[in-house]
Amino acid sequence: MTSSHPAGGGAAARQSPNAVLLCVLVSLSAAGLFASDVNLPGVPIAAHALGASLSSVQWTFSAFMIGIAVSQAVYGPLSDAYGRKPVIVVGLGLFTVASLLCAGSTGIALFTVGRLLQALGAGAGVVVGRAVISDLYEEKAAARVFTTIMPIVGISPSVAPLLGGYLTQYVSWRAPFVATALIGLVTLVTVLSAVPESLPPERRARRLGATLRVYPELIRKPVFWAYTGNLVVAYGGYFGYLAASPLLFQKMGLSTAATSYCYITVSVAYVLGNLWSRRLIQTHPVNRLLLRGHAFFLTGALLVLALGLSGAGRSWGLLVLVFMPVMTLGNGFLLPLSMSAGVTNFRSVAGSASGLMGALQLSGAALGIFISSRLPAGDLAGLGWFVTVAALLGAGLFVLLTRPTLRPAPGAAASQSEAVAPKQAVGAASE
Repeated sequence: MTSSHPAGGGAAARQSPNAVLLCVLVSLSAAGLFASDVNLPGVPIAAHALGASLSSVQWTFSAFMIGIAVSQAVYGPLSDAYGRKPVIVVGLGLFTVASLLCAGSTGIALFTVGRLLQALGAGAGVVVGRAVISDLYEEKAAARVFTTIMPIVGISPSVAPLLGGYLTQYVSWRAPFVATALIGLVTLVTVLSAVPESLPPERRARRLGATLRVYPELIRKPVFWAYTGNLVVAYGGYFGYLAASPLLFQKMGLSTAATSYCYITVSVAYVLGNLWSRRLIQTHPVNRLLLRGHAFFLTGALLVLALGLSGAGRSWGLLVLVFMPVMTLGNGFLLPLSMSAGVTNFRSVAGSASGLMGALQLSGAALGIFISSRLPAGDLAGLGWFVTVAALLGAGLFVLLTRPTLRPAPGAAASQSEAVAPKQAVGAASE
C-alpha cells in the first residue's frame, strides 16, 4: 500500500506496503530507539572529552527519554491538523541537525541540548509513522504491518550499542552521532522524494485547538485504556527489568562483558513473538491474540517470582535468562497489536491517539525504572513481585475493558465501535 491509495470515506485500504514505504516506516520507528542507545559504550570517553562527570553524561539519556515522550504528545495533534508529511520532514530535519550538534559538542551543556533536540526530532518519526499506518490500512492489515516493523525496531536497542561500540573504538566517540545524522538525512531525502502525503486535506482537523481538545475525549474512552494499558504494562515491566538487571547479574558474579550477552535472549524472544503474532493475525481476532500475549507475560512473571522466592543461587538464578524471555515473547504480541488496535479505533484522530499512547507508553517505562530502582539491589524476588503485579494489573484491566469482544455471540464476529473526534464521537471498527 502506498499513500497514493488513501483510505476513502473513513475506510482504510487493504493492500501491502511497497518496499520504499516499508523501509521509511522502519526507519521512522527505529531511529529514536537506535539513537537513544548508540553512544552507551562511549559514555566514559565522551565524559572525558567533554570535561564532564560520568553522571552528567548519563543524565543525557534521561533527557532523551523525556524529550521523545513529550514530543509524541505534541506531534500527533500537529499531524492531524497539518498533515503527516510536513511534520515528519520537520522532525527528521531537527533530528539530523541535532545529531551533528552532538557530534560537534565541546562541552556538556551543548551536548545535553543536542541530545534533547535529537529526541524532540525523533519523536516525530515514531508517532507520525504509526499514524501513517492507520491512514493506509484497516485494523488487521495495520497489525500485519506493525508486526513486520516491530521485529526490526525490537532489535535496534541491542544493535545500537554494538555498532556504537565499534564506531567509538575504531573511529571516535563522536562517530555514532554522525551515523545517526546519516540515517536521518537518508530518511528525510526519501520522504521528500518518494513518499506522498497519506492524510488528504478533507480528512484533517480544521483547527489545531480542536485537535488538542481530543486528549480529554480519548482519556474518557474505555477502549483507549484497554490498549494503552497493555503498552504501559509491557514497557514498564521490561524497562524495570533492564534497570534492575545489571546489579542482579553482578550479584550472580557475572563480569561486565558477560552481562552484555544476557540481553540477547529477551530480544530474540520479542522478535519471535512479533513474527508469531503476525502469522496468527490473519486468522484470529486481535483481542484474542492480546489475551495470549498477556498469558505469556504473566507466565514469565510468575516464573521469575518463583525463582526469586526459591532463593536460588548463582547457577540456578541464571534461569532468569530463560524466564524473562517468556515475558518478552508476550510483549511481541502486546506491543504491536495494542498500538495497531489503538490507532485504528481512533482513525479520525490517529495522530493524536498515537501521540498520547506513545507518551503514556514511555511514561510506563519511566515508572518501571523508578520502581525497580527502589528495590533492594540484586533482589530477584523483589523484581519477581514487581513484574507479577504489573502483569496481573495489565491482564485484569484488559479483560475488564474488552469483555464484550472476548465473548462474541455464536456465529457472530466480535466487534467494537468506539472512536473519538474533536468535540464528538464517531464510529470506527475495532475488529
